[in-house]
Amino acid sequence: MPITGIAEIIYGVEDFDTCVEFFEDYGLSRLESGSDHALFSVISGQQIRVYPLGDDRVPKSELMGPGVQECIWAVPRQQDLDGLVADLSRDHEVTIDETGTAHFVTSFGQAIGLRVFQPLPYTCCPAPTNAPGIINRMNVPRKWLSRAIPKTISHCVWTFLDVNEAFDFYSQRLGFRMSDIQKGVGIYIRAGRSTNHHNIMLADADQVLFGFDGKFRFHHVNFGVEDLDEIMAGKNYMTRKGYGDNGWGFGRHRVSSELFLYMPSPAGGEVEYGADCDQVDGNWRPRVWGAAFAAFTFIHDMPDWLKEHEPEWDVSYVTPETARYVPIK
Repeated sequence: MPITGIAEIIYGVEDFDTCVEFFEDYGLSRLESGSDHALFSVISGQQIRVYPLGDDRVPKSELMGPGVQECIWAVPRQQDLDGLVADLSRDHEVTIDETGTAHFVTSFGQAIGLRVFQPLPYTCCPAPTNAPGIINRMNVPRKWLSRAIPKTISHCVWTFLDVNEAFDFYSQRLGFRMSDIQKGVGIYIRAGRSTNHHNIMLADADQVLFGFDGKFRFHHVNFGVEDLDEIMAGKNYMTRKGYGDNGWGFGRHRVSSELFLYMPSPAGGEVEYGADCDQVDGNWRPRVWGAAFAAFTFIHDMPDWLKEHEPEWDVSYVTPETARYVPIK
């Protein structure tokens, strides 16, 4: 299926001016703004649009609270978009706006967009890493960074009332592929033409381990940066600006291998600096993970439920055609 990743995310926010300042501090490039509208981008050309919550330009859906109200997914060609719209129009009301973007709302209440979009070319150059017995950087210091400048919008997470219903739609109608299942937490899926481990996580709204409250809400967006140096430079910059992290600090997820640093966002949910995510293709074999084992390879500020003992080794392969998410009550 033709979807390649995220083209744009649409925020509805409660404190518009504070959010505009936050996103600029976070490292996004402001392209335009007014008293009730702001447009930002990352290096790839993917965009972040911000409106006050309740503005007529914010897509209507069943999402509760502020945050990303709509994700617009990218397809490479007009014929790809036309094919998706033709199929979706069988049982959805699909509208096409003046930019050619298609919009619709799923049966489970999520606003989704589709757009012809090609990301801008870019290249990262992380500093080579030395290790005992291995020299990859001779007579050259590591780069000195003063802040983070996000390169991509890598993935978004929402908490869904029925994870399997959402998965069936994304996989059967939009061509997303399963990457992994986290027991009692949700399913990680990627767009059909994406190699990123996940472009969206379908999280279980009833999962209490991470503080979900049983409602369809936006949780976080991941902004991809170069490496751990850029993550921590970004963290230091934001700390000096008066922002805090979510209490976890710096760490690495086991399920996707991704380095992370989460921060609460005044725009709703959290933002995540991420780096070194697993890249996968059609040869990837999905796995099912224990919740705690999947969560962290390491974490700086360990949550209480990890302090008593190391989580049990709990991971096995699954067949994506038959695998289902099973809630843990």
